[in-house]
Amino acid sequence: MTRNSTELLFRVQQHFLLVAYAVGLAALIAVALGVVLHTTGLTPSSWRSRFRAGSREGALLLSSVALTIPSLALFGVLQPLLGLGATPAIVALTIYGIYPVLRNVVAGLGSVDTAVLEAARGMGMGPARRMVRIQFPLAWPVVLSGIRVAMLILIGIAVVAAIVSGPGLGQLLFAGLARLGAVNSFNQVLAGTFGCLLVAAVYEIAFAVIARLTTPRGIRG
Repeated sequence: MTRNSTELLFRVQQHFLLVAYAVGLAALIAVALGVVLHTTGLTPSSWRSRFRAGSREGALLLSSVALTIPSLALFGVLQPLLGLGATPAIVALTIYGIYPVLRNVVAGLGSVDTAVLEAARGMGMGPARRMVRIQFPLAWPVVLSGIRVAMLILIGIAVVAAIVSGPGLGQLLFAGLARLGAVNSFNQVLAGTFGCLLVAAVYEIAFAVIARLTTPRGIRG
């Protein structure tokens, strides 16, 4: 492992960035979708509350179904459409990352006290301003928790991206597993596993710092 530390660090960087891109895209999609479907003033007036709630539940259902698709099958389906490399890997991981974030966006926004929102309405704040100034900041710790869960899930699934020549530690793990029993094959598997743990540790530290810096002082745990 020491002699191949350069390659290991290179694979760790690839894995870190692969997960970062996928979680970032999944968070953008899920937060935008959750906010639009949750806020009455941000959707067309023709959308009645029942239809809006149905749309929200439908989005949650579809994203949860996507999360249950076996990773080998999803990567295999995307390969003829998107080719090999980073693109199918990022697309597949983004699909897997949407549900945990969307679930927490919906839960976080729904947990904000209606009395607080009514008070903001009484102060003359419109729906968009209430969302930006009051509702989303109060829901942020729950939303951030969903992003963190998505990140932990994707660190493991990203290993499978190696079957479509995706970047990351999967290349190292698959190479070791293909040669299992040969010299240094077990060390390759061990190095890939250690790399995943290292990526998870770095992300955990980053999320602790982000949570500390971005959570309003009054609602910190």
